[in-house]
Amino acid sequence: MKKIFSAAILLTLVTAMPANAAKKTILKTPLDSASYALGVNVGMGLQNQLGTLPGDPVKMDLFLEALSSYLQTGDTTNMAIKPSKTPVIINNYLQKAQADQFKKDKARNDAFLAKNATQPGVHVTKSGLQYMMLQNGTGDTPAVTDKVKVNYTGTLTNGKVFDSTTGRGPAEFELNKVIPGWTEGLQLMNIGSKYRFWIPAELGYGSRAMGNSIPANSILVFDVELLDIGKATAQQSEAPKAKYTFPAYQKK
Repeated sequence: MKKIFSAAILLTLVTAMPANAAKKTILKTPLDSASYALGVNVGMGLQNQLGTLPGDPVKMDLFLEALSSYLQTGDTTNMAIKPSKTPVIINNYLQKAQADQFKKDKARNDAFLAKNATQPGVHVTKSGLQYMMLQNGTGDTPAVTDKVKVNYTGTLTNGKVFDSTTGRGPAEFELNKVIPGWTEGLQLMNIGSKYRFWIPAELGYGSRAMGNSIPANSILVFDVELLDIGKATAQQSEAPKAKYTFPAYQKK
């Protein structure tokens, strides 16, 4: 969490000087150019991090006061907070902000899933996974250790698409190497079938945000077509080479 906070703080520093943005910058030396290029890279690299910082926006007046004081003097004697205490203060803030956000997201997700479960054709498993059969198949069903070939489109509950095989061809992966909602859901399908899955956050990525595409605590909605089933080899099990772009689940 400290890494996320630090990245967001640095980005606020980059974006905190609107007056300089309008100034025409003249780069005279290679060092000038390198310094400017470094600033561009830092700003671009940290842009994605800012959205992952939980809680309210950083209070720029206090942030800049502390930053300016230290950069100008290098002296922390008269600062309002001793440097040794900053990690604890930052971590405590982030933990509380994340806990508060989790409660809000869980209440929203629970309401969505409760309503969604009342749709005709929607089934709910013991784990909380929800699914609907869109097209019945006639082939076999995969085991957890099998390799599957699928077409899919993944969206958030607002309909925003975050990943799809459309335009790039089917995805192949081992069923025990993906998020729990996929591992469970694909075992319900047989070859040729199409299902829609509503995967609760705890069966997806939980409190982890996946870049800008998938916010933390997100319900994932997938339309999946099972095309084929194969046996995973020992070599593939040790070092799978997934062709799909949807990131693999990793336990904390």
